Amino acid sequence: MKNMLFIMVFLIFFGFLAFGETGGQEEIDFLLFLPNSGNQFVHEDQAMIQLDNVAGYLLNKNPVSGQIYVYGYAAAAANDIEPVGLSRDRALFVISELQKRGLSGDLFADPIAYGSVDLWGSNADEEDRGPNRRVRILLDGNILTPAVVQAPEPEIQISKIEPVEKPAPHEKDEPRSRFPWWVLLALLAVLALLLLALKRKKRPAQESKLVPIPVPLAPIEKIKVLEEEEIRLYAYGLYELRNGRNGNAEGDWYRAICELTAYYETRGYRVILYWEQEKL
Repeated sequence: MKNMLFIMVFLIFFGFLAFGETGGQEEIDFLLFLPNSGNQFVHEDQAMIQLDNVAGYLLNKNPVSGQIYVYGYAAAAANDIEPVGLSRDRALFVISELQKRGLSGDLFADPIAYGSVDLWGSNADEEDRGPNRRVRILLDGNILTPAVVQAPEPEIQISKIEPVEKPAPHEKDEPRSRFPWWVLLALLAVLALLLLALKRKKRPAQESKLVPIPVPLAPIEKIKVLEEEEIRLYAYGLYELRNGRNGNAEGDWYRAICELTAYYETRGYRVILYWEQEKL
C-alpha cells in the first residue's frame, strides 16, 4: 500500500514538471521569429511594441551589471541550418534591440543559445514549431512575459494637506506660567547615571562568554555524469530528425554533447563527461 502511494505521488509530481510549468502558455506569441531567421519576427509591429514594453519594464527595475539573461531557441526542423547558431543570432538580435531602447550593454549576461532543446509541443508540424522559434528574457530568475511587462506600476497618491489655522488669542486670557520641565528631566537623567555607576561598582567582574557563530553549510552541488550511451542515443535522434540525410556521425556526436550539457546546466547541474569522471 505504501509503495502504491509513493508511485502515485511520484507520477503527480512528474506530471506537474512536464505540463505544469508556469510561463509556457503566457510566452506563446511573444518575440517569435520567422523560420530560419535570426533578425525577423513573425509579427514585426507587435514585436516592436513588446520590445518597448520589455525595455521600459527593465529600466524601471534598475538592474545591475550582468543581471539580465537572454536565451535563444530554435525549432526542431529537418534542414541544413545549425539550430544552436540560429538561436544565438536571435538572442543577440533581441539584446541589440533592447540596447537601442536605452539599456546598457553591460546589464546583459552572455547570451545562451539552446538550439532545439526544451521544446514545446511535438514539433510534428508547422503549428507546433512556431512557438519554439523564440527568445526568453529573465530578470532575477523570473521569465518576462507580456502579462509581466504590461503590468501597470502602482500609483502613489499624495493626499493634499490643508493648512491648519491657528486660533486667534483672546485678549482677556492671562499669560500662563510655564514650568521648566527640561530642568526636571536633566535631574532625572543625572540621577539615573549615578545609580548605574553605583551598580557597576558593586557587581563582580564577569568573564565574557564567547558564543560560537554557526558556520553555514555549503550547498550540495548537483553533478550530472553524461554517459556514453545517453550521448549516443541523442546523436541517433539527431540523425533521425534529418531522416538519414547528410549523415555526419562525428558532428552529431559533438552536437549531442553540446545540447545535453546546456539542457542539464539550465537545471542546476554541473555536467561531467564520462571520460572526465575516470580522471577524478
